Amino acid sequence: MIKVTFRKDADDSIRKVIVEGHASYGDDGEDIVCSGISILTISILNGLEEIVGIEGILREVKAGYTSFWLPRVEDFVKNVQMTALMDTFELGVRATESAYGDYITVKDEIGGELDD
Repeated sequence: MIKVTFRKDADDSIRKVIVEGHASYGDDGEDIVCSGISILTISILNGLEEIVGIEGILREVKAGYTSFWLPRVEDFVKNVQMTALMDTFELGVRATESAYGDYITVKDEIGGELDD
């Protein structure tokens, strides 16, 4: 099962995301749940860095595990764009959970500072 954790700050903004596990929905290369979450995760990181221009995203990527921590962004426009992308990412992940709840679980936690 894939487990996605959104760590949010006191303002309910996503600060850290942890994606771990495997869906086991289908064979390698045919697992649409795992592929979907992987594509969403890669796309959000690419969008934040390449489109919005967010620098300093800390990440850890290994087999069956990806986490990333979002830095504080002082630039108002970049912060709005980052929030919009992260909210869209969360919607996509939660929609996947709604459709494939036997293979993915999503939870929220309070916290998300660098050392959490």
